[in-house]
Amino acid sequence: MSISVKNITKRFDRYPALNGVSLDIAEGELVALLGPSGSGKTTLLRVIAGLEFPDENDGRVLFHGSDVTSLSAYKRRAGFVFQHYALFGHLSVYENIAFSFRVLPKSKRPKESAIRERVTELLRAVQLEGFEKRLPSQLSGGQRQRVAFARALAIGPQVLLLDEPFGALDAKVRKELRRWLREFHDRTRLTTIFVTHDQEEAFEVADRAVLIDKGSIQQTGTPAEILAAPANAFVSDFLGLETPARH
Repeated sequence: MSISVKNITKRFDRYPALNGVSLDIAEGELVALLGPSGSGKTTLLRVIAGLEFPDENDGRVLFHGSDVTSLSAYKRRAGFVFQHYALFGHLSVYENIAFSFRVLPKSKRPKESAIRERVTELLRAVQLEGFEKRLPSQLSGGQRQRVAFARALAIGPQVLLLDEPFGALDAKVRKELRRWLREFHDRTRLTTIFVTHDQEEAFEVADRAVLIDKGSIQQTGTPAEILAAPANAFVSDFLGLETPARH
C-alpha cells in the first residue's frame, strides 16, 4: 500500500505542528520519521493513521491513490503501535490480540474458531508461541511490544504505523527488537512507518529516513544519501556532521 500526504497543515491552538508537509511512501517501504522532540513527526504519523486530522485546507492523505483524509483509523485499516504498548493488564496475551476481533460489530465478528486460528498465526509471526496464557506483567518489555505488534496486525492492516516503538525499552532489548522488526518487514513487505528521535535506530532499520524539524521536512533519503550530503545546517547539526559548504 503506497501512501501520499499532500500539503498537510496541523495546528494545536496557536502551535504549528505541521506546515504544508508533503511526502510519498512507496508500497512495501520501511520509513523512519526522524527528528527532535516537538518536531511534528508523531503528529504526521497520527494524521496518516487517522487519529488526527489536518486543518481545513487542501491537504490530503492518500492510500494507494484513494483519498482517505476524512476516514477514521478503523476505515483506513491502519495498524498503530504505541510507545508504551497500551496492553490490557488483566487480559492474557491471547485475549489482548483477540480484542481487535471482539470489539467488531457482531455481524462482522469472525467465528471463535477463526479468531483462534488468526491469533495462533500472529503469535507465530511475532515469535511468541506458547505465551498465549501469560499476562503482560509476566512478559519482558520486548515481548510486550511484540504482543502490541500482533494486536495491530490482527485487523489485517494496509499499513503499519509505529510511534517510538523502542523508546520504553533498555538498550539491549531495543537492539534485539530493531533487528526483529527489520526481519519481520523483510518477510511481510508491509508498508511501515515508524517515529524515532534516535539516528542510529532510524539508519539501522529503515529503507529511507525523513528528517523533520519545526513542522517541516528538512531532508528525505536513504541513510547513505543523507550522511553523504546533508541538506542543511539543521540536518548536519542533528546528525553530528560537518555543516555543508555554502555556495
